[in-house]
Amino acid sequence: MSKFTRNLAYLAAAFSVLAVNANAIPKFHHIRDVGKQLLPRLETNYVDCSEDQKKRLRTGFADAAALGNIAYNIDQSSTAFTHYLRGEDATQAKGLWSMVAANNDPTNAPYTFSVRCAKKDDADCKASRTGGASLAITDSQPDDGKHAREMKICDLFFTADQTKNNLDSKKYDGDKRGSWCQKGQHFKDFETAGHTLLHEMTHLDSLAQAAGMPNRGDKDNAHHGTDDVDGFGDDYVVAARGLLDAWVNHKDDLADGALKPFQNAENIAAAATEWWFIKSCGFKDISL
Repeated sequence: MSKFTRNLAYLAAAFSVLAVNANAIPKFHHIRDVGKQLLPRLETNYVDCSEDQKKRLRTGFADAAALGNIAYNIDQSSTAFTHYLRGEDATQAKGLWSMVAANNDPTNAPYTFSVRCAKKDDADCKASRTGGASLAITDSQPDDGKHAREMKICDLFFTADQTKNNLDSKKYDGDKRGSWCQKGQHFKDFETAGHTLLHEMTHLDSLAQAAGMPNRGDKDNAHHGTDDVDGFGDDYVVAARGLLDAWVNHKDDLADGALKPFQNAENIAAAATEWWFIKSCGFKDISL
């Protein structure tokens, strides 16, 4: 969830279900000065995090990079792609996946950001766009050369079902009970901490610029990162598939400036997660 999105959420009621306006100028809350010199995945980059939280986040970011790496070579005829993206979205999507994967190498980081573990009573974490609590909140403002933009990890991230697993939490040993590859599972059964962190990373303006994403703002109010689409329900994955359907089957109903599939964070994250498990388990399709 980006801070840009949270402001758009207050405007959601003004648009019809298929009318999604993403051109509003973003406004932001106060951002703490954490130092531009901080590089991704360095120890000093984890602010206010316990050792256990750092360990879980390191694994999550490594998994996000793994998801981005495998998604870069996604089969565009697979349902992992066609559930979330159009052929014309591929170049931008691959750019984002590539930059997420690049974050796993702090020796040659193409962008910087800081990670902060929020306190349990953090006000921002208690108010998400869907009315519930947030797993994480990412500052999507462009870098100003002075402040590393911050990804705030909410307390819920460390307890929620969506983020309790990593890619190695279960075995990949076929249709067995408790296996990642057990048949009859739905997308929610494959969500991991890495999935959420990949989603959040694509909100970062610096990552998006490095990925070659277009500016959706203007020269004075740039905005390159992904957003979280409104108007398609509260479930991020359902909304991602709904957004693609709108572009494919109801394009004329979309508002000018509507988010394209590659500009919605969950379309990028869900395609990567789905492709990982299709490749790892031999699935043909993952249902909602």
